[in-house]
Formats: sequence, structure tokens, C-alpha cells
Amino acid sequence: MARKGTVGRALRLAAGWALTLAGLVLIPVPILPGFVLLIPGLALLCAESRFIRRGLRRLREHWLLRRAMREAEKAGLRIDEDPDDEDPPEERDEPPSAPPSGRP
Repeated sequence: MARKGTVGRALRLAAGWALTLAGLVLIPVPILPGFVLLIPGLALLCAESRFIRRGLRRLREHWLLRRAMREAEKAGLRIDEDPDDEDPPEERDEPPSAPPSGRP
């Protein structure tokens, strides 16, 4: 026999997915805004699913980073998003070092 918590969790996950899918389908429909169903569905899924919680956190961080980049550009700052470990040799002040030889 299944535990009470397991059945409740399965019901919450099913309700969360149903509300989320209905909300996504109803977003373009003008009768009932899909966000009314989408937000509670995602809230239920976040409470029960670590995968959904992690995905929404990444989406939120990406959205906040993009917003911060737009605000920085409005203020006249240019931020390079590409991680550079080392500057290319043509941009350095010093000449590139020769590769090490195999002799001692």
C-alpha cells in the first residue's frame, strides 16, 4: 500500500503539470489569461520537483543578467560576457613566450 505522502505528492505533481500545460495552451486565448493557471501550476511543481525549481532558478538568473546588461548599456557601460582566460598574443604588451623545448 502506498504511503499517504507519496499519493499526495503524486496528486500535487499531476495538478501542477495539468495547470501548467493548461496555462501554456491558454496564453494566446483572449477569454481566460493563461497566466492565471500557469503561475499556480509552476508553484505546485516548484514545491515538489527539484528539476523544475532548478530550471526556473536558471531562467530567473538569466533574465536578471540580461536586465542588468541592458541597464548597464543605458548607463554607458559595456560588459563583455565572454569568459577569456587569457588575452590573445596580439593584444598583449609583451611578446608571446616560446614553447618549452624538450631538452634540459
